[in-house]
Amino acid sequence: MKMATEVSAPSMPQLQSVQKAMALPTVGAAVGQVGAFYTKVKGAHSLLEWALSTAEAGVYAAANTAAPYVAAPLAAGDVRMAAALDELERRVPLVAEPPKVIVETTKQAVMSRISPHVNKVFTARVAAEQRVHSLKELSWAKANALLSTAYGQKAVSSVDAGAMYAMQLLDHYLPAVGAQEETSNEIVAVSNDPALHTVQTVGRLSAVAARRVWANLAYKVNELRNSGVELDVRRYITALLAALHLAKVTSEQQQREQEEQAKEKPQTAEPAPPAPAPPKNSQDSAPTTANQVKATPESKSTETSNN
Repeated sequence: MKMATEVSAPSMPQLQSVQKAMALPTVGAAVGQVGAFYTKVKGAHSLLEWALSTAEAGVYAAANTAAPYVAAPLAAGDVRMAAALDELERRVPLVAEPPKVIVETTKQAVMSRISPHVNKVFTARVAAEQRVHSLKELSWAKANALLSTAYGQKAVSSVDAGAMYAMQLLDHYLPAVGAQEETSNEIVAVSNDPALHTVQTVGRLSAVAARRVWANLAYKVNELRNSGVELDVRRYITALLAALHLAKVTSEQQQREQEEQAKEKPQTAEPAPPAPAPPKNSQDSAPTTANQVKATPESKSTETSNN
């Protein structure tokens, strides 16, 4: 590079630290890249070449003028910088290697530090996946074992009967509209895998129901549009949400009223039981000896003869 050549001219003091730094492969490669870029920019246009050449001449003249005044401090700093570079090369021999070797060595060092931790994480992840897989298989096996019993077979039969009845209701109230792609009817037999059979049955019913609902809704909307009735979907959804909200509020109000009535019932005072009648006099309750004698047949006959 012309600028570097001019600065390191014979009239300028030779800096040992600069020479040692330029001897390092990394520094030399970086300076070479910067010099190539500078040369490319400088030669891109004649105006740029003139401006940069003028700047180089000014820097060269300023350096030559200041050289006698900064020679001694510059020499002392150069010695310190050279000693620091020697110490750096002694402690880190890698700086004297080419850039490719530095990159590969640094990569290997980083990987050697990170690899054990990455391996631990990967091992833990694999172990967790294996545990989840084994737990899933165990749960599936338990489900098959339960569904293989007599009660399990009844439950599976009930699910199949319910799914069949639900399909009949769908065919009656939500028939297939147009060319709808039906789901595959290939369901695993109950004897092979009861749990999978149940899951596939419920899944097929859910898929068919969802597809029928949307298909019939789209068909009705298109039918209304074709008949000249413009349907505002947003207003319809807003009205539907408002109706649902009103139903929810009404239900909550009724529930609160029932709770208040249930709280008021224990608080109402129960009618007091009737007071017990005062005990009668002992004379009324227990007849005397004279009364007992009068009540006998002999006393009655005597009273009759006297009369």
